Amino acid sequence: PKATRQVLLDPAGATAMAPDYADYPELFTRWFAYSVFTPTLRIHGQRPATALWEYGTAAEPVLANFLKLRYSLMPYIYSLGRHTYESNAPMMRALFMDFPNDPNVADMGDEYMFGPAFLVAPVTEQGKTTRQVYLPAGADWYDYWTNQRFTGGQTVTANAAIDRIPLFVRAGSIIPMGVQVPSTATAQSLEAIRVYPGADASFALYDDDGVTNDYRTKGGRKATLRWDDKTRRLTASGKLPTGQDAASLIQIVAPK
Repeated sequence: PKATRQVLLDPAGATAMAPDYADYPELFTRWFAYSVFTPTLRIHGQRPATALWEYGTAAEPVLANFLKLRYSLMPYIYSLGRHTYESNAPMMRALFMDFPNDPNVADMGDEYMFGPAFLVAPVTEQGKTTRQVYLPAGADWYDYWTNQRFTGGQTVTANAAIDRIPLFVRAGSIIPMGVQVPSTATAQSLEAIRVYPGADASFALYDDDGVTNDYRTKGGRKATLRWDDKTRRLTASGKLPTGQDAASLIQIVAPK
């Protein structure tokens, strides 16, 4: 179908699209942004048409930034994978699983939690640059992009520009962030341990060799991170999987 609103990305230079499908770079970028917050990020299609630069000169830097965000979150995502392996708890889950006492999320189908920290609200309408996001009651929330803090139990208007996906972090979250690496085949150290204050928190940080099945018998390398909101202190149960010092990596997010 033809775009019904102004196209948010100029299709100039795009080769991975039909000639009369001018809003495909926009659609693909929305798909890609959503996929950053899924267990597996994979572009399907025939190579080389799956390269980021095949979607136009305007889309390429936007896609590259979302890909960098994915790599930054790999320590968080890989740790979620271990938790799923041990508990069968899904990495992506409907809001009612985390907020069973909020009736407003009982049948909400266009927002979800990605692990314990992130609330993701994908953009599904062409040409839209804002969207309404309900923040579940029982927690405060930070806008990931601006650090603005909101009380739960309300609907807010979120910025949904083409280089943004509405993304909120639950107050009382610990998010390990990795340095940029060229691929997951490269050992990744931590760039920061980001803390979103507002409640006590814990996070099981995990890593292994990423190649063999030794994790089944040896269990990989683990450290439990704990945040005491009253004392504003982060502790680790042991040496971090990367061998780094947790105290030197802490970034406490200041709400705006």
